[in-house]
Amino acid sequence: MNRLGEAAVEELGSEISRWRYARPELAVGIVHLGLGAFARAHLLAFTDDALERAFGPFGVCGVSLRNPGVRDHLLPQDGLYALAERGGDAERLRVIGCLREILVGPEDPTAVVRRIADPAVGLVTLTVTEKGYCHDPASGGLQPEHPDIRQDLEHPGRPRSAIGALVAGLDARRHAGAPPPTVLSCDKLAEQRHDAARPRSRLRGAARRRADGLDRR
Repeated sequence: MNRLGEAAVEELGSEISRWRYARPELAVGIVHLGLGAFARAHLLAFTDDALERAFGPFGVCGVSLRNPGVRDHLLPQDGLYALAERGGDAERLRVIGCLREILVGPEDPTAVVRRIADPAVGLVTLTVTEKGYCHDPASGGLQPEHPDIRQDLEHPGRPRSAIGALVAGLDARRHAGAPPPTVLSCDKLAEQRHDAARPRSRLRGAARRRADGLDRR
């Protein structure tokens, strides 16, 4: 079986759909933290749909925060993968093209920070599960004694957590005089029924510990 990739896509039959925009011209404008199955099946598919309607610099840099498994599978395929969409008895296969870069946080955390700090990035999205926000269940705020948060505060240039990567990237943008991106949590958090600002409060909590005034940006 031939592996999926730029060259192999050209040989696919008409029963498998693919993007129609100019993929080589697609610049990264979105960073997504947590490149799991949910993001690939929903967020990236919706991004592909949007690019079909209005092409722009909205390619995705996907970041794996724990292990290189997804990167190792997708990099040999030029970041391409097939998505099966089922409805009733029908199945539709499509190849998603908007994933333009894949980073692995533990291997090169500074690359993740640089990408978030890139002024061309206007949106940072997250699907890191509820525990990925390193929160204190009692207060709902940031858990400063969480091992990942402690590491991020002690070594801010090499963040381990999603919160740490965001704070480091935002701080780098501040020092460069670049405006902050929109940060959007796509996780379903039980507590958001009561306080939709909780992820924001954790980010601000980490920012407050990192640098004076960063939490007010």
